Amino acid sequence: MKKEDIKAVINEAKTDINSLDLESFRVKYIGRKGLISDFFSEFKNLSIEDKKELGPILNEAKTELNDLYIKAKESCTKDKKDFFDYTLKGNKIEVGSLNPATIVLRELCSVFKELGFQIIEGPEIENEYYNFDALNIPKDHPARDLWDTFWFPDNLKLIGEKDKGRCLLRTHTSPVQMRFMEKNLPPFNVIVPGRTFRYEATDARHEFQFHQLEGLMVSENINLSNFKIIIKEAMQKIFKGTRKMRFLPSYFPFVSPGLQVDIECFKCRGKDKKCPLCSGSGWIEVLGAGMVHPKLFEIAGYPKGKYQGFAFGIGVERFAMVKYLIDDTRLFNSTDLRFLKQFK
Repeated sequence: MKKEDIKAVINEAKTDINSLDLESFRVKYIGRKGLISDFFSEFKNLSIEDKKELGPILNEAKTELNDLYIKAKESCTKDKKDFFDYTLKGNKIEVGSLNPATIVLRELCSVFKELGFQIIEGPEIENEYYNFDALNIPKDHPARDLWDTFWFPDNLKLIGEKDKGRCLLRTHTSPVQMRFMEKNLPPFNVIVPGRTFRYEATDARHEFQFHQLEGLMVSENINLSNFKIIIKEAMQKIFKGTRKMRFLPSYFPFVSPGLQVDIECFKCRGKDKKCPLCSGSGWIEVLGAGMVHPKLFEIAGYPKGKYQGFAFGIGVERFAMVKYLIDDTRLFNSTDLRFLKQFK
């Protein structure tokens, strides 16, 4: 250690005080492992003569750098009791991430908008008429057992719709179709994204709250061929052609004929009879559909026999499971950030 070394450090510090943040300056020069501390560590090994010469210089250097730091710190604030070092680099803010169900729902909306569909919305608190009666599901009909329902107290009615039965949390987005058809004449193509609720036990494939995307196309000359073409085109855009799909007959009271769309099980591909996703069938149902039942057109007030159309309902979480290879639908509503961080 020489006198010139100490002076060089002082000169360097006078330059750095204007370029470094204060904490970095403190650590580099006057911290426990800073340059001044390094000099004092070397000082004990010097000869007596060198100690007599360099001791005062080293003490003055320490005092000068401390004063330099304190003055810079004071200049950053008007109130020393409420000091904030504006020269410090900010902490990195972690970027949030969307739920994969939200990502897929937005993608579905975008795809169907490209195919000419208009997005509409409806109430999550629905009444018995639109959720069941207007969809050709009469009271006490066994078909109502397909939808386990969250009911509100009997005396709770929607404003302006007191004659339309009890209130409930909608079990599907199909009620919005009837609300739309009552006020609009064909031709039209609409989709209805939104939350739905069912009072049922949860497992790898079922949740009591989930999202659906309802679709409805009505005109004078619509048939199932139109539906198959549109759905195949949508599936191609969503899955980039990487998933096998099939159409099967099915039953829904508000369509005739009814069908369902299945996508190949990504977990076992039909090789595991105990698969929690497909129960060994090799297929996962993601969509129910069919030609709109003529009774619904009558209820909406359309001329008998003039219009026909198809409707479909997509399980958004099911789509997300297939797209992102998620093997448990309960993860979508979990608070496990490790799950969400995968989808940034």
